[in-house]
Amino acid sequence: MSVIADSGAIYALYDSKDKYHTSVRQVIQQESGTIIIPTVILVEIDYLIREFVGIHAELDFIADIMDGSYQLEPLLADDFRRCYDLINQYQGLDLGLADTAVMVIAERLDIYRVLTVDERDFRAVKPKKKPFVLLPADIWP
Repeated sequence: MSVIADSGAIYALYDSKDKYHTSVRQVIQQESGTIIIPTVILVEIDYLIREFVGIHAELDFIADIMDGSYQLEPLLADDFRRCYDLINQYQGLDLGLADTAVMVIAERLDIYRVLTVDERDFRAVKPKKKPFVLLPADIWP
């Protein structure tokens, strides 16, 4: 089964000192399906990894993209409208394009499993069809 990944989870994977590193790594090791990353969050992930972990981790991340460890998924024109609507509807959460892109791609692809360490936002937003299953939180409480 595939999973949509957000920036915080991918960052945690490359930062061995991050408190979520081990649990995110375990999810990815057990994941038999595709790990999908929205293309619009690549720059955010790259910045976080380079700034807080270093260039070697950044190079590892880029190598993993080149090796096909992740499937990159672009936002389509209609996706931007849905992102806009979510940001507007949930103004109190201070959502941004990165989080809403993950949510919208999950809805469009009908994949409600999200690899994230951001439980607050992903639990607060009501997706179109069914609630998100947040990994690793929903498998290891």
